[in-house]
Amino acid sequence: MEDVLHKLFNLYPCDEQSTTVRQFFWAAVVLSWVLSFVPQGGRCRNYSIVDRLWSLFPLMLVMQWVNQHVESTQQQPLGSKALVAASLVAAWSLRLTYNAFRRGDFAVGAEDYRWAYVQKSFDRMFGARGVVRVVAWEVFNFTFISLFQLGLLYQISVPVRQVIIATATEDTKWSVSEIALAVLMSLLLVAETIADQQQYELQRLKRPGVLDAEPDQDYAQRRKAEVEAGFVYSGLWRFSRHPNVFCEQAFWAVMAVFAATATKSTGDYCVFVTGPALLIALMWASVGLTESITLGKYPMYRAYQLKTSRLVPCLPRTNAHVVGSAHKHQKKAE
Repeated sequence: MEDVLHKLFNLYPCDEQSTTVRQFFWAAVVLSWVLSFVPQGGRCRNYSIVDRLWSLFPLMLVMQWVNQHVESTQQQPLGSKALVAASLVAAWSLRLTYNAFRRGDFAVGAEDYRWAYVQKSFDRMFGARGVVRVVAWEVFNFTFISLFQLGLLYQISVPVRQVIIATATEDTKWSVSEIALAVLMSLLLVAETIADQQQYELQRLKRPGVLDAEPDQDYAQRRKAEVEAGFVYSGLWRFSRHPNVFCEQAFWAVMAVFAATATKSTGDYCVFVTGPALLIALMWASVGLTESITLGKYPMYRAYQLKTSRLVPCLPRTNAHVVGSAHKHQKKAE
């Protein structure tokens, strides 16, 4: 058994040379799984342990890689490109952590509402009770909720590690493309912050009595239609149904391109591509689940879906385009 665990420990992360980082990764995986058995806030189980780590895990990894760089180079400072990459990850982490904190995601017992819907799908597949259902869920709990998600967070952070390694001995000059990519990542963080704020404001106004008590009644009246509809569709949300998700995906994809450019990589691009590809796949599925739940709660969301791009920001579709698309789908169904 010890030999099996040792092989598993060395199997992934496959390209990680630091034993400390490996130990940290597997400790986080096992601990997040074990903590899902601990009752919290009246819940028998809680499956949002990794959700709480989501905004912090990449920064923890980057801090360890920076520390290793300092130790291995005898206190030599980071190169400017590595410093910018690490700083952007820190800004991403602090911004996302603040947003999660104010939404109550770190409160005792708080859990992402979507896990209940995922469990219901397991009930439909395996039955509400029984050994098979219990085993299937625990396998999913460990392999996907803990191992896969933390592995994904590790993979999107790896490009930063590559930049730190590549600039350990010399700090090369910045190219125009590298400057442009760094500026683009900063703009994506700003856009994601704005999108999250717009959504947070609507959720705040939806609380009982808040809309009527809002000091700025002109603002309250402008958002009243959204409050009644149940979802935000103004601001950045006019151009994308999930602008914050798009910015999140784009940020890490651009980070991978920045790292590949800064390191002048001519080798295995899987190191840079794997993380963003997995993130896009996961968030695409997550958005699909979120929208199916939202559509069940707010019937008007269907009209919003027909006029607004799912992820990539675009100008809203015209009524003629929506009617034409609906007609084509109807003819295909017939």
